Amino acid sequence: MQSPVKNMDLAQVGERAERARAAQAAWLRYTLTQRVRAVRGLWQFLQRDRARLIEVIREETGKPVAEVEAMEVDAAGLILRHFTRRVHRLLQDQAASMPWLLLNKRAYVRYVPRGVIGLVTPWNMPFLIPFGDMVPALLAGNAVLLKPSEWTTRTALYLEDRVRASGLFPDGLVQVIVGDGALGAEVVRNSDMVLFTGSTATGRKVAEAAASRLVPCVLELGGKHTMVVAKDAALERAVKAAVWGRFANSGQICVGVERVLVHEDVYPEFCARIEEQVRALRPGPAGAYEQDLGRLIYPHQLPVIEAHLADARERGARVVGGEVDRPGQRVSPALVFDAKPEMKVMTEETFGPVLAVMPVRRVEEALVLANAGRQGLAASVWTTDLERGAEWASLIEAGLVSVNDVLIHYAACSLPFGGVKDSGLGRRHGDQGLRMFCQEQSVVIHEWPSNTPDLWWFPYSRLKSRLLSLLARFS
Repeated sequence: MQSPVKNMDLAQVGERAERARAAQAAWLRYTLTQRVRAVRGLWQFLQRDRARLIEVIREETGKPVAEVEAMEVDAAGLILRHFTRRVHRLLQDQAASMPWLLLNKRAYVRYVPRGVIGLVTPWNMPFLIPFGDMVPALLAGNAVLLKPSEWTTRTALYLEDRVRASGLFPDGLVQVIVGDGALGAEVVRNSDMVLFTGSTATGRKVAEAAASRLVPCVLELGGKHTMVVAKDAALERAVKAAVWGRFANSGQICVGVERVLVHEDVYPEFCARIEEQVRALRPGPAGAYEQDLGRLIYPHQLPVIEAHLADARERGARVVGGEVDRPGQRVSPALVFDAKPEMKVMTEETFGPVLAVMPVRRVEEALVLANAGRQGLAASVWTTDLERGAEWASLIEAGLVSVNDVLIHYAACSLPFGGVKDSGLGRRHGDQGLRMFCQEQSVVIHEWPSNTPDLWWFPYSRLKSRLLSLLARFS
Protein backbone atom coordinates (compact mmCIF):
# COMPACT_ATOMS: atom_id res chain seq x y z
CA MET A 1 0.00 0.00 0.00
CA GLN A 2 1.53 3.29 -1.07
CA SER A 3 1.92 5.97 1.59
CA PRO A 4 -0.06 9.18 0.89
CA VAL A 5 2.90 11.23 2.20
CA LYS A 6 6.60 11.19 1.49
CA ASN A 7 8.57 9.28 4.07
CA MET A 8 11.03 11.19 6.19
CA ASP A 9 14.55 9.83 5.90
CA LEU A 10 15.13 7.12 8.51
CA ALA A 11 18.32 8.80 9.67
CA GLN A 12 16.30 11.88 10.59
CA VAL A 13 14.42 9.91 13.23
CA GLY A 14 17.63 9.28 15.16
CA GLU A 15 18.64 12.91 14.77
CA ARG A 16 15.26 14.10 16.04
CA ALA A 17 15.43 11.66 18.92
CA GLU A 18 18.77 13.18 19.96
CA ARG A 19 17.29 16.67 19.77
CA ALA A 20 14.39 15.47 21.88
CA ARG A 21 16.80 14.08 24.48
CA ALA A 22 18.63 17.38 24.66
CA ALA A 23 15.33 19.23 25.07
CA GLN A 24 14.21 16.76 27.72
CA ALA A 25 17.34 17.42 29.75
CA ALA A 26 16.31 21.08 29.89
CA TRP A 27 12.63 20.24 30.53
CA LEU A 28 13.69 18.04 33.43
CA ARG A 29 14.88 21.13 35.28
CA TYR A 30 11.38 22.63 35.20
CA THR A 31 9.43 22.17 38.42
CA LEU A 32 6.06 20.42 38.37
CA THR A 33 4.39 23.80 38.76
CA GLN A 34 6.31 25.20 35.78
CA ARG A 35 5.38 22.19 33.64
CA VAL A 36 1.71 22.59 34.54
CA ARG A 37 1.84 26.29 33.62
CA ALA A 38 3.47 25.47 30.28
CA VAL A 39 0.96 22.74 29.38
CA ARG A 40 -2.00 24.90 30.39
CA GLY A 41 -0.47 27.77 28.47
CA LEU A 42 -0.29 25.60 25.36
CA TRP A 43 -3.98 24.78 25.71
CA GLN A 44 -4.86 28.45 26.01
CA PHE A 45 -2.68 29.15 22.97
CA LEU A 46 -4.56 26.49 20.98
CA GLN A 47 -7.92 27.81 22.14
CA ARG A 48 -7.13 31.30 20.89
CA ASP A 49 -7.05 29.77 17.41
CA ARG A 50 -9.70 27.12 18.12
CA ALA A 51 -11.53 27.68 14.83
CA ARG A 52 -8.37 26.97 12.85
CA LEU A 53 -7.63 23.80 14.86
CA ILE A 54 -11.14 22.52 14.25
CA GLU A 55 -10.94 23.29 10.55
CA VAL A 56 -7.59 21.50 10.14
CA ILE A 57 -9.04 18.36 11.72
CA ARG A 58 -12.30 18.59 9.77
CA GLU A 59 -10.58 19.12 6.42
CA GLU A 60 -8.24 16.20 6.97
CA THR A 61 -10.81 13.71 8.26
CA GLY A 62 -14.15 14.80 6.76
CA LYS A 63 -15.79 14.58 10.18
CA PRO A 64 -18.89 16.59 11.07
CA VAL A 65 -17.81 19.79 12.81
CA ALA A 66 -19.89 18.94 15.90
CA GLU A 67 -17.92 15.70 16.31
CA VAL A 68 -14.59 17.50 15.86
CA GLU A 69 -15.52 19.93 18.62
CA ALA A 70 -16.93 17.40 21.09
CA MET A 71 -14.93 14.23 20.43
CA GLU A 72 -11.56 15.69 19.48
CA VAL A 73 -11.05 19.17 20.94
CA ASP A 74 -13.32 19.32 23.99
CA ALA A 75 -12.49 15.75 25.01
CA ALA A 76 -8.79 16.66 24.85
CA GLY A 77 -9.53 19.54 27.20
CA LEU A 78 -11.04 17.11 29.72
CA ILE A 79 -7.82 15.07 29.69
CA LEU A 80 -5.66 18.15 30.13
CA ARG A 81 -7.69 19.43 33.06
CA HIS A 82 -7.72 16.01 34.71
CA PHE A 83 -3.96 15.55 34.68
CA THR A 84 -2.91 19.14 35.40
CA ARG A 85 -5.12 19.13 38.50
CA ARG A 86 -3.66 15.87 39.83
CA VAL A 87 -0.02 15.94 38.78
CA HIS A 88 1.30 17.31 42.07
CA ARG A 89 -0.47 14.66 44.13
CA LEU A 90 0.61 11.86 41.82
CA LEU A 91 4.21 12.80 41.01
CA GLN A 92 5.48 14.46 44.16
CA ASP A 93 7.74 12.30 46.31
CA GLN A 94 5.65 9.64 48.07
CA ALA A 95 6.67 8.78 51.65
CA ALA A 96 7.13 5.05 52.29
CA SER A 97 6.65 3.32 55.63
CA MET A 98 9.60 1.57 57.27
CA PRO A 99 9.66 -1.31 59.77
CA TRP A 100 10.38 -0.39 63.40
CA LEU A 101 13.85 -1.90 63.07
CA LEU A 102 14.66 0.84 60.55
CA LEU A 103 13.05 3.76 62.36
CA ASN A 104 16.24 5.80 62.08
CA LYS A 105 15.93 5.86 58.29
CA ARG A 106 13.58 7.76 55.99
CA ALA A 107 12.25 6.34 52.72
CA TYR A 108 10.25 7.64 49.81
CA VAL A 109 9.46 6.97 46.16
CA ARG A 110 10.60 9.49 43.57
CA TYR A 111 9.07 9.60 40.09
CA VAL A 112 11.76 10.03 37.45
CA PRO A 113 10.90 10.74 33.77
CA ARG A 114 11.65 7.92 31.33
CA GLY A 115 13.16 10.19 28.67
CA VAL A 116 11.72 10.10 25.14
CA ILE A 117 8.17 8.78 24.71
CA GLY A 118 7.22 7.41 21.30
CA LEU A 119 3.57 7.93 20.33
CA VAL A 120 2.42 5.96 17.30
CA THR A 121 -1.13 7.13 16.72
CA PRO A 122 -4.05 6.25 14.40
CA TRP A 123 -6.03 8.13 11.78
CA ASN A 124 -9.47 7.99 13.40
CA MET A 125 -8.71 10.51 16.21
CA PRO A 126 -5.77 12.55 14.86
CA PHE A 127 -5.87 15.21 17.60
CA LEU A 128 -7.47 13.63 20.66
CA ILE A 129 -5.18 10.62 20.95
CA PRO A 130 -1.82 12.35 20.28
CA PHE A 131 -2.66 15.33 22.47
CA GLY A 132 -4.23 13.18 25.16
CA ASP A 133 -1.07 11.05 25.40
CA MET A 134 1.30 13.98 24.99
CA VAL A 135 -0.09 15.88 28.00
CA PRO A 136 0.73 13.32 30.73
CA ALA A 137 4.03 12.46 29.03
CA LEU A 138 5.12 16.11 29.16
CA LEU A 139 3.81 16.69 32.68
CA ALA A 140 5.91 13.74 33.82
CA GLY A 141 9.01 15.45 32.40
CA ASN A 142 9.49 13.59 29.12
CA ALA A 143 10.04 14.55 25.50
CA VAL A 144 7.72 13.23 22.77
CA LEU A 145 8.32 11.72 19.32
CA LEU A 146 4.94 11.62 17.59
CA LYS A 147 4.46 9.39 14.58
CA PRO A 148 0.88 9.98 13.33
CA SER A 149 -0.84 7.87 10.72
CA GLU A 150 0.36 8.77 7.25
CA TRP A 151 -3.32 9.46 6.46
CA THR A 152 -3.64 12.25 9.04
CA THR A 153 -0.31 14.06 9.25
CA ARG A 154 -1.60 17.62 8.86
CA THR A 155 -3.22 17.68 12.27
CA ALA A 156 -0.05 16.38 13.94
CA LEU A 157 2.15 18.88 12.11
CA TYR A 158 -0.21 21.70 13.10
CA LEU A 159 0.09 20.59 16.75
CA GLU A 160 3.90 20.47 16.48
CA ASP A 161 3.91 23.96 15.00
CA ARG A 162 1.69 25.31 17.78
CA VAL A 163 3.92 23.77 20.48
CA ARG A 164 6.94 25.48 18.93
CA ALA A 165 5.15 28.79 18.31
CA SER A 166 3.88 28.97 21.89
CA GLY A 167 7.45 29.48 23.15
CA LEU A 168 6.59 27.60 26.34
CA PHE A 169 8.81 24.55 25.88
CA PRO A 170 12.47 23.80 25.16
CA ASP A 171 13.03 23.63 21.40
CA GLY A 172 12.61 20.09 20.09
CA LEU A 173 10.64 18.73 23.06
CA VAL A 174 7.76 17.62 20.78
CA GLN A 175 8.60 16.44 17.27
CA VAL A 176 6.55 14.80 14.54
CA ILE A 177 7.86 11.94 12.39
CA VAL A 178 6.12 11.71 9.00
CA GLY A 179 5.85 8.48 7.04
CA ASP A 180 4.56 4.92 6.95
CA GLY A 181 5.10 1.90 9.20
CA ALA A 182 8.85 1.85 8.61
CA LEU A 183 9.06 5.25 10.27
CA GLY A 184 6.90 4.02 13.12
CA ALA A 185 9.30 1.13 13.68
CA GLU A 186 12.19 3.59 13.78
CA VAL A 187 10.37 5.67 16.40
CA VAL A 188 9.99 2.53 18.54
CA ARG A 189 13.74 1.89 18.21
CA ASN A 190 14.53 5.41 19.40
CA SER A 191 12.10 5.69 22.33
CA ASP A 192 12.31 4.86 26.01
CA MET A 193 8.60 4.01 26.15
CA VAL A 194 6.01 3.48 23.43
CA LEU A 195 2.26 4.07 23.24
CA PHE A 196 0.65 2.50 20.18
CA THR A 197 -2.96 2.70 19.06
CA GLY A 198 -3.98 0.62 16.06
CA SER A 199 -4.49 -2.91 14.81
CA THR A 200 -3.75 -6.03 16.83
CA ALA A 201 -1.37 -7.33 14.15
CA THR A 202 0.79 -4.20 14.25
CA GLY A 203 0.50 -4.04 18.03
CA ARG A 204 2.17 -7.44 18.30
CA LYS A 205 5.10 -6.17 16.25
CA VAL A 206 5.40 -3.08 18.45
CA ALA A 207 5.34 -5.25 21.58
CA GLU A 208 8.05 -7.52 20.18
CA ALA A 209 10.25 -4.57 19.21
CA ALA A 210 9.79 -2.93 22.63
CA ALA A 211 10.48 -6.20 24.44
CA SER A 212 13.72 -6.70 22.51
CA ARG A 213 14.94 -3.38 23.96
CA LEU A 214 13.35 -3.91 27.40
CA VAL A 215 11.31 -0.72 27.15
CA PRO A 216 7.66 -0.59 28.26
CA CYS A 217 4.81 -0.28 25.80
CA VAL A 218 1.12 0.45 26.14
CA LEU A 219 -1.12 -0.90 23.38
CA GLU A 220 -4.71 -0.02 22.57
CA LEU A 221 -5.81 -2.39 19.83
CA GLY A 222 -8.94 -3.59 18.04
CA GLY A 223 -12.34 -3.92 19.65
CA LYS A 224 -15.75 -5.43 18.99
CA HIS A 225 -18.11 -3.64 21.39
CA THR A 226 -21.05 -5.91 22.14
CA MET A 227 -24.24 -4.24 23.33
CA VAL A 228 -26.48 -6.64 25.28
CA VAL A 229 -30.12 -5.50 25.42
CA ALA A 230 -32.30 -7.24 28.02
CA LYS A 231 -36.07 -7.48 27.64
CA ASP A 232 -36.60 -4.88 30.37
CA ALA A 233 -34.25 -2.31 28.78
CA ALA A 234 -35.42 1.27 28.24
CA LEU A 235 -35.65 0.91 24.47
CA GLU A 236 -35.73 4.61 23.59
CA ARG A 237 -32.32 5.21 25.19
CA ALA A 238 -30.91 1.86 24.06
CA VAL A 239 -31.84 2.48 20.41
CA LYS A 240 -30.42 6.00 20.36
CA ALA A 241 -27.26 4.76 22.09
CA ALA A 242 -26.80 2.01 19.51
CA VAL A 243 -27.17 4.48 16.63
CA TRP A 244 -24.78 7.05 18.10
CA GLY A 245 -22.44 4.40 19.50
CA ARG A 246 -22.01 2.88 16.04
CA PHE A 247 -22.37 5.70 13.54
CA ALA A 248 -20.54 8.52 15.34
CA ASN A 249 -17.33 9.23 13.42
CA SER A 250 -18.84 7.04 10.68
CA GLY A 251 -18.17 3.97 12.82
CA GLN A 252 -14.44 4.66 13.04
CA ILE A 253 -14.12 4.38 16.83
CA CYS A 254 -12.32 1.49 18.51
CA VAL A 255 -14.79 1.40 21.43
CA GLY A 256 -17.81 1.94 19.16
CA VAL A 257 -20.72 -0.49 19.20
CA GLU A 258 -20.30 -3.16 16.48
CA ARG A 259 -22.93 -5.73 17.38
CA VAL A 260 -26.19 -5.66 19.37
CA LEU A 261 -27.60 -8.79 20.99
CA VAL A 262 -31.27 -8.16 21.74
CA HIS A 263 -33.66 -10.29 23.78
CA GLU A 264 -36.11 -11.92 21.37
CA ASP A 265 -39.14 -10.49 23.20
CA VAL A 266 -38.17 -6.91 22.25
CA TYR A 267 -36.17 -7.69 19.09
CA PRO A 268 -38.89 -6.71 16.53
CA GLU A 269 -39.58 -3.38 18.24
CA PHE A 270 -35.87 -2.66 18.64
CA CYS A 271 -35.22 -3.33 14.94
CA ALA A 272 -38.11 -1.14 13.81
CA ARG A 273 -37.00 1.73 16.03
CA ILE A 274 -33.33 1.55 15.08
CA GLU A 275 -34.13 1.49 11.36
CA GLU A 276 -36.23 4.62 11.81
CA GLN A 277 -33.44 6.37 13.71
CA VAL A 278 -30.78 5.48 11.15
CA ARG A 279 -32.89 6.76 8.26
CA ALA A 280 -33.02 10.16 10.01
CA LEU A 281 -29.21 10.59 10.05
CA ARG A 282 -28.05 13.50 7.89
CA PRO A 283 -24.99 13.22 5.59
CA GLY A 284 -24.34 16.93 5.08
CA PRO A 285 -23.62 19.60 4.10
CA ALA A 286 -19.95 19.30 5.04
CA GLY A 287 -18.84 21.77 7.67
CA ALA A 288 -22.36 22.45 8.95
CA TYR A 289 -23.48 21.71 12.49
CA GLU A 290 -26.48 19.89 11.04
CA GLN A 291 -24.22 17.19 9.53
CA ASP A 292 -24.37 13.82 11.33
CA LEU A 293 -22.29 11.65 9.01
CA GLY A 294 -18.83 12.13 7.55
CA ARG A 295 -16.69 10.07 5.22
CA LEU A 296 -14.22 7.26 5.69
CA ILE A 297 -10.81 8.64 6.65
CA TYR A 298 -8.84 5.57 5.55
CA PRO A 299 -9.86 4.64 1.99
CA HIS A 300 -8.59 1.07 2.28
CA GLN A 301 -11.19 0.34 4.95
CA LEU A 302 -13.87 0.41 2.26
CA PRO A 303 -13.07 -3.09 0.88
CA VAL A 304 -13.28 -4.51 4.43
CA ILE A 305 -16.72 -3.00 4.91
CA GLU A 306 -17.92 -4.27 1.53
CA ALA A 307 -16.62 -7.76 2.27
CA HIS A 308 -18.37 -7.89 5.64
CA LEU A 309 -21.69 -6.77 4.13
CA ALA A 310 -21.38 -9.25 1.25
CA ASP A 311 -20.67 -12.07 3.71
CA ALA A 312 -23.73 -11.11 5.77
CA ARG A 313 -26.00 -11.11 2.72
CA GLU A 314 -24.67 -14.48 1.56
CA ARG A 315 -25.34 -15.98 4.99
CA GLY A 316 -28.97 -14.83 5.03
CA ALA A 317 -28.97 -11.52 6.90
CA ARG A 318 -31.28 -8.66 5.96
CA VAL A 319 -29.06 -5.69 5.16
CA VAL A 320 -30.52 -2.19 5.11
CA GLY A 321 -28.33 0.59 3.73
CA GLY A 322 -24.64 0.18 2.98
CA GLU A 323 -24.63 2.00 -0.36
CA VAL A 324 -21.10 2.89 -1.46
CA ASP A 325 -19.89 6.22 -2.83
CA ARG A 326 -16.34 5.27 -3.75
CA PRO A 327 -15.15 8.68 -5.07
CA GLY A 328 -16.51 10.39 -1.95
CA GLN A 329 -15.15 7.66 0.39
CA ARG A 330 -18.59 7.21 1.90
CA VAL A 331 -20.75 4.28 2.95
CA SER A 332 -24.31 4.96 4.00
CA PRO A 333 -25.17 3.57 7.46
CA ALA A 334 -25.78 -0.17 7.20
CA LEU A 335 -27.90 -2.30 9.52
CA VAL A 336 -27.42 -6.07 9.42
CA PHE A 337 -30.58 -7.63 10.87
CA ASP A 338 -30.88 -11.31 11.84
CA ALA A 339 -27.10 -11.56 12.10
CA LYS A 340 -25.59 -14.95 12.96
CA PRO A 341 -22.57 -15.66 15.19
CA GLU A 342 -20.42 -16.97 12.32
CA MET A 343 -20.77 -13.84 10.16
CA LYS A 344 -17.77 -11.54 9.74
CA VAL A 345 -19.78 -8.61 11.09
CA MET A 346 -20.06 -10.61 14.33
CA THR A 347 -16.51 -11.94 14.61
CA GLU A 348 -14.17 -9.40 12.98
CA GLU A 349 -13.75 -5.67 13.60
CA THR A 350 -15.54 -3.83 10.78
CA PHE A 351 -14.51 -0.31 11.85
CA GLY A 352 -17.03 1.42 9.68
CA PRO A 353 -20.72 2.44 9.56
CA VAL A 354 -22.09 -1.10 9.91
CA LEU A 355 -24.13 -2.39 12.86
CA ALA A 356 -25.05 -6.05 13.30
CA VAL A 357 -28.23 -6.88 15.25
CA MET A 358 -29.06 -10.39 16.45
CA PRO A 359 -31.88 -11.85 18.61
CA VAL A 360 -31.06 -13.96 21.68
CA ARG A 361 -33.33 -16.01 23.94
CA ARG A 362 -31.59 -15.14 27.20
CA VAL A 363 -29.06 -12.60 28.44
CA GLU A 364 -26.81 -15.48 29.50
CA GLU A 365 -26.62 -16.55 25.84
CA ALA A 366 -25.62 -13.01 24.89
CA LEU A 367 -22.85 -12.97 27.51
CA VAL A 368 -21.37 -16.16 26.06
CA LEU A 369 -21.39 -14.62 22.57
CA ALA A 370 -19.90 -11.37 23.90
CA ASN A 371 -16.96 -13.29 25.35
CA ALA A 372 -16.41 -15.41 22.24
CA GLY A 373 -13.40 -14.36 20.19
CA ARG A 374 -10.23 -12.54 21.13
CA GLN A 375 -11.42 -8.91 21.30
CA GLY A 376 -11.96 -7.45 24.74
CA LEU A 377 -11.99 -3.67 24.63
CA ALA A 378 -15.53 -2.43 25.42
CA ALA A 379 -19.03 -3.76 26.01
CA SER A 380 -22.32 -2.61 27.51
CA VAL A 381 -25.42 -4.07 29.14
CA TRP A 382 -28.88 -2.47 28.90
CA THR A 383 -31.50 -3.10 31.59
CA THR A 384 -33.61 -1.15 34.08
CA ASP A 385 -32.40 -3.51 36.84
CA LEU A 386 -29.14 -1.71 37.61
CA GLU A 387 -27.92 -4.21 40.19
CA ARG A 388 -28.38 -7.13 37.83
CA GLY A 389 -26.89 -5.08 34.98
CA ALA A 390 -23.74 -4.46 37.02
CA GLU A 391 -23.53 -8.19 37.73
CA TRP A 392 -23.89 -9.05 34.04
CA ALA A 393 -21.28 -6.44 33.09
CA SER A 394 -18.82 -8.00 35.52
CA LEU A 395 -19.08 -11.27 33.58
CA ILE A 396 -17.98 -9.71 30.29
CA GLU A 397 -14.31 -10.08 29.33
CA ALA A 398 -13.56 -6.46 28.42
CA GLY A 399 -11.46 -3.68 29.87
CA LEU A 400 -14.29 -1.15 29.61
CA VAL A 401 -17.86 -2.07 30.55
CA SER A 402 -20.94 0.03 31.19
CA VAL A 403 -24.58 -0.29 32.12
CA ASN A 404 -26.96 1.79 29.99
CA ASP A 405 -24.16 3.87 28.49
CA VAL A 406 -21.65 3.86 25.61
CA LEU A 407 -18.44 5.62 24.57
CA ILE A 408 -18.08 7.42 27.89
CA HIS A 409 -14.94 5.91 29.43
CA TYR A 410 -12.44 8.11 27.57
CA ALA A 411 -14.07 11.25 28.95
CA ALA A 412 -14.10 9.85 32.51
CA CYS A 413 -10.35 10.34 32.83
CA SER A 414 -10.13 9.01 36.38
CA LEU A 415 -10.91 5.55 34.96
CA PRO A 416 -8.10 3.40 33.52
CA PHE A 417 -8.68 3.01 29.77
CA GLY A 418 -7.64 -0.12 27.85
CA GLY A 419 -8.53 -3.64 26.79
CA VAL A 420 -7.91 -7.28 27.60
CA LYS A 421 -7.09 -10.31 25.45
CA ASP A 422 -6.09 -9.17 21.93
CA SER A 423 -7.47 -5.67 22.51
CA GLY A 424 -4.47 -4.27 24.30
CA LEU A 425 -1.84 -4.14 26.99
CA GLY A 426 -1.60 -1.55 29.77
CA ARG A 427 -3.86 1.39 30.49
CA ARG A 428 -4.21 5.07 29.72
CA HIS A 429 -5.74 7.55 32.16
CA GLY A 430 -6.40 7.03 35.84
CA ASP A 431 -3.53 7.56 38.28
CA GLN A 432 -1.37 5.02 36.47
CA GLY A 433 -1.90 6.87 33.21
CA LEU A 434 0.44 9.57 34.52
CA ARG A 435 2.79 7.56 36.70
CA MET A 436 3.51 5.07 33.91
CA PHE A 437 5.54 7.78 32.15
CA CYS A 438 8.02 7.67 35.05
CA GLN A 439 10.46 5.23 36.55
CA GLU A 440 9.88 4.66 40.24
CA GLN A 441 13.09 5.41 42.12
CA SER A 442 13.22 4.11 45.68
CA VAL A 443 15.16 6.38 48.05
CA VAL A 444 16.42 5.55 51.55
CA ILE A 445 18.13 8.16 53.77
CA HIS A 446 19.92 7.16 56.98
CA GLU A 447 19.25 9.97 59.46
CA TRP A 448 20.78 8.97 62.83
CA PRO A 449 23.14 8.23 64.46
CA SER A 450 25.40 9.82 61.92
CA ASN A 451 28.63 7.96 62.66
CA THR A 452 27.54 4.56 63.97
CA PRO A 453 27.50 1.38 61.83
CA ASP A 454 24.28 -0.59 61.57
CA LEU A 455 23.95 -3.62 63.81
CA TRP A 456 23.82 -6.11 60.90
CA TRP A 457 27.11 -4.99 59.39
CA PHE A 458 30.41 -6.82 59.93
CA PRO A 459 31.64 -8.35 62.18
CA TYR A 460 28.96 -11.04 62.75
CA SER A 461 28.43 -12.68 66.12
CA ARG A 462 25.97 -14.93 67.93
CA LEU A 463 24.88 -12.07 70.18
CA LYS A 464 24.20 -9.78 67.19
CA SER A 465 22.19 -12.49 65.45
CA ARG A 466 19.99 -13.14 68.48
CA LEU A 467 19.46 -9.43 69.09
CA LEU A 468 18.51 -8.85 65.43
CA SER A 469 16.07 -11.76 65.48
CA LEU A 470 14.40 -10.34 68.58
CA LEU A 471 14.14 -6.83 67.10
CA ALA A 472 12.79 -8.18 63.81
CA ARG A 473 9.91 -9.92 65.61
CA PHE A 474 8.65 -6.56 66.87
CA SER A 475 9.07 -4.71 63.56
